[in-house]
Amino acid sequence: MLQNTEPQSNGITLKEVDQHNYLDCIRLSLLPEQQENLASNAITIAQSKFEPHYRLKAICLNQKVIGMLAFCHEDEPEDFELFWLFRFMIDARHQNQGYGSRVLALLVDEVRALGGKRLRTMHKPANCQASRVYQTFGFREIGTLDDGDTLLTLEL
Repeated sequence: MLQNTEPQSNGITLKEVDQHNYLDCIRLSLLPEQQENLASNAITIAQSKFEPHYRLKAICLNQKVIGMLAFCHEDEPEDFELFWLFRFMIDARHQNQGYGSRVLALLVDEVRALGGKRLRTMHKPANCQASRVYQTFGFREIGTLDDGDTLLTLEL
């Protein structure tokens, strides 16, 4: 019997974004008031074709794509102990159901397996929902980026 090798947490799995699921990722949507918080999944997928260190994952619930995330190691200068979560979205129809923390737990496991010691992320200051998810999970604010985004870190 073939075993599932994808990381899983209560029906939530992270799968590579590939030719089988990229359209499902592109079709995901946010609430209208969230649109300005993130670049589109289509843009993120396009960027990944020119940034070989980007890693994209489809967030699946029982094999159905419900979100997407993108992360990478620090590349200026190259540092495989520092990773960045730079896109994280869950489709509007699946938000506020506790999936965010389960996804973050799977991501932390993957980053640790890659040798990561720290995970950083950012969000727009007005994005209270992202702030709450990250801080509840254990990220702490450490500053502000040049573009005004709030910078957070998690020690692994």
